[in-house]
Amino acid sequence: MDRFEQMRVFARVVDAGGFTSASAGAGMSRAAISKHILQLEERLGVRLLNRTTRRVSVTEAGRLFHEQCRRLLDDLALAERGAAKSAAGPEGELRMVAPTNFGLTFLGPAITEFLIKHPGIKINLSMNDRPIDPIESGYDLAIRVVTSAPLSSASLEVCKLTISRRILCASPDYLARRGVPGHPRDLAAHECLSYSYVDDPRVWRLRTGGREHAVAVSGRIITSAGQVLRAAAAAGLGIAYGPAVFFTDDMEAGRVVPVLPGCELPAAAIFSVYPISRYPQPKVAAFNAFMQKFFEGKFA
Repeated sequence: MDRFEQMRVFARVVDAGGFTSASAGAGMSRAAISKHILQLEERLGVRLLNRTTRRVSVTEAGRLFHEQCRRLLDDLALAERGAAKSAAGPEGELRMVAPTNFGLTFLGPAITEFLIKHPGIKINLSMNDRPIDPIESGYDLAIRVVTSAPLSSASLEVCKLTISRRILCASPDYLARRGVPGHPRDLAAHECLSYSYVDDPRVWRLRTGGREHAVAVSGRIITSAGQVLRAAAAAGLGIAYGPAVFFTDDMEAGRVVPVLPGCELPAAAIFSVYPISRYPQPKVAAFNAFMQKFFEGKFA
């Protein structure tokens, strides 16, 4: 006997106030409903209903069981509706927020491909450089670019989308004029173009030979804008620190070359942060899965 069917029948009897009314609403005979209830009580080993010739009343155990049945049946109905929707493909408006530079530089092509693949989804994108709580601000998800995992929360889920490697680079002209650094400490004597998405843009941290070097640097630019760092480095204004993907085209064209390539800089992780739900939204799951695949290998 289907346990959920027994629970449905029991809930109908309680909600309808008796076997006869439940029978009329369920399209089952009174005898069939009574059989379901008897088998349920036998399986549970407890009386759920008091029956007389004139009325049916709920026992204390029956009242508690009815509350639990209602929650389980409601959850089951919700899960079935969600499954039916996901079978037809994710849909609805996806409200999201991302850091300004990341949004301007990388999200345009990604979102375009995502929308082509998922015609039932609409995107509402905002950009903000502050760490936004998606629950407080009413977003379905927030993208964060950080050097460590976002703090875990009882109300937020975290999904890593990709890792962004960072490098140092400069134009051949600048290095010819100012010399090529041979050790992290040499950076202190150079014009340094700093990326602002770090713990302290005035202190560059590099690892080499298992040792970390913290070097106080100075220069005329601190920015999160990849276009600014690219242009300044290519123009010979100094040594730039930033995500490797910022400088790919300039590297290939020879406009900039790596500086201290044997050193490792702190990588950044790009996360999607979204509210925890007993039934995750298909549109959020689809976005996360797509972005993980889209960014694969792009930031290495």
